Amino acid sequence: MDKKLFLTCINSLESAFGEELSKNRIKIYWEILGNYNEKDMKNATIKLIRELKFFPKISEIIEAIEGDPEDEAELAYLEFREKLDDEGSYLSVSFPKHPAIGATIEALGGWIKVSDTSKEEEKWLRKDFIKLYNIMKKRNEYPDKLVGRFEIENSNKGYTEKTMLGYGRYLDGEKVDRKLIEDYKKGEE
Repeated sequence: MDKKLFLTCINSLESAFGEELSKNRIKIYWEILGNYNEKDMKNATIKLIRELKFFPKISEIIEAIEGDPEDEAELAYLEFREKLDDEGSYLSVSFPKHPAIGATIEALGGWIKVSDTSKEEEKWLRKDFIKLYNIMKKRNEYPDKLVGRFEIENSNKGYTEKTMLGYGRYLDGEKVDRKLIEDYKKGEE
């Protein structure tokens, strides 16, 4: 973020709340908030002026920019459920929008185990997922994908990605684009 815009936002907050920050306090705010983008800082400033009665703490500004962590965990859970309903446990999956979903599911026992959760256990899964999600996000270590039943079974049978291309499928069982199959067969000749 441009420091000039940052200072404009801080000046707006000072004016709105009738408080003048010391140079040291502004420096601390800059060091912590300077990496956020300008649009988010502007939107957060407007939101905070509308909603708060007192000058915001750094944590309140961060929450205005990033959103409530509980809300993100809820949205991530919905994304996970949608993927599970669409893909099932047979295909391998990834979560590029919320990569911490993968780490959370691994912590809960893995894609297959979580996929087999009964309706009665669903509320506990949701509760555990939301509790774990923010912890896993802070760790910042995410799997590239969660392995599905097809990939596990095919790997156990000794199939490789190359072998499966001959059958018109990826190792995880997903169909391959015809052009890739043709290119594969040309390479075999």
